[in-house]
Amino acid sequence: MPAKPQRSGWTEEADTFEPLPTYLELAMAAASAHEAPPAPPRPRLPGLSIVEKLVAVGIVCLAFYGMALIGCGLFLKAEAKRTGFITQRMMSAELQQADFDPRFPARVIN
Repeated sequence: MPAKPQRSGWTEEADTFEPLPTYLELAMAAASAHEAPPAPPRPRLPGLSIVEKLVAVGIVCLAFYGMALIGCGLFLKAEAKRTGFITQRMMSAELQQADFDPRFPARVIN
């Protein structure tokens, strides 16, 4: 085996150094260092089977339907009360005009 020629220490070290990276190379290295693989999507309601999930969705749907029915019932009750107030006021005003205003003849109810 032939022996390596002897070199001085400073030239050997100079051969091993490479040029310094540019700012663009540093920025690209920093950007790729912070890239993480996307996390797999987590299941909603982990640990439940498909049937249990369907039952839970059904219960939620029934709860929303029940709240809608309660809201419709309250709306109908409020409308009936409002209509009753309007009708009562209108009837009392009509009776007052018919009873005390001589311009209107008395109504005959058969």
